[in-house]
Amino acid sequence: MAQAPSGTPGKKSAATPFKSGFVAIAGQPNTGKSTFLNKVLGQKVAIVTPKAQTTRTRILGVCHRPNCQIILLDTPGIHRPGASLFNQAMVRTAYEACREGEIILYFVDAVRGINDIDRTILERLQPAGGKARPLLLVLNKVDKLAEPVLFARLQALAEIPCRAVVPISAMTGYNVDHLLALLPDYLPEGPRYFPEDQWTDQPEQFFAAEVIREKLFLHLQKELPYSLAVKLHKFQPRQPPGDKEMWDVEATILVERESQKAIVIGQKGSMLKQVGSAARLELEKLFTIPIFLKLWVRVRKEWGEDAVLLRDLGYSSPTHNSEDAQEDVAFG
Repeated sequence: MAQAPSGTPGKKSAATPFKSGFVAIAGQPNTGKSTFLNKVLGQKVAIVTPKAQTTRTRILGVCHRPNCQIILLDTPGIHRPGASLFNQAMVRTAYEACREGEIILYFVDAVRGINDIDRTILERLQPAGGKARPLLLVLNKVDKLAEPVLFARLQALAEIPCRAVVPISAMTGYNVDHLLALLPDYLPEGPRYFPEDQWTDQPEQFFAAEVIREKLFLHLQKELPYSLAVKLHKFQPRQPPGDKEMWDVEATILVERESQKAIVIGQKGSMLKQVGSAARLELEKLFTIPIFLKLWVRVRKEWGEDAVLLRDLGYSSPTHNSEDAQEDVAFG
């Protein structure tokens, strides 16, 4: 016989409301935003390198919690965009994600501390008289600081109007759970936007291209990665199939000059082989299938100025004339 529910007869117990919403992760380049996203999800969604501007577009990650779904939006580092459409697109993407989010997590590098660039960005994110979204300041990389320096960094952040200042280490996981526990208080009641087994909205082709680009960033000299892009043009099971399952992946590495092409290829193809081998191993681990990877290098002068190509690569191009877009790319 089924048991009657406990509680006062004639009264319904109040169910805990389900909350959901979008949380933008913003900040200057190299503040650990992508490392934080990967730590929260427990798997690699965003590529991570020591070089600034590794993240070039908005990356969505779904964090499932009891009675709550937190949809995190990792964004490109906000920087002085310069004249190119590509750099303007990255900055605009970051600001657009912040307008989309119910909450903004603004990341500050604890080693550097808050500076005037951060203050300028924060003024843009929280304009006087505009719609104020809950802002939490996240002081990341605190594992690298001595206690007196950490105290000074926190004191400086206390002067910034916000809902909370949270010191964390995205690398070690310190205080990450505490930060996540604060977010439901600022989220509205809402639906479950994604099923519980889904952790991103990015297609597999996106991850394949990003893994290749990550290996290029890690293997090449300091400045060259900012002048290259990866265009995936084949990602499919081998046809006809052989004795075992294998996928063919082909991509073109775009550079701006012949001298850059020579560096990417390396002496007798050595650099391209290193990058290809590292990328193939990670792709096989990611997709759990054998991969046959082919890479080409092509010179495409000023590819960062080609609006059609930028959209094809997944980078939106700031070609429209909305006031928000003009404000975003006018940073600095």
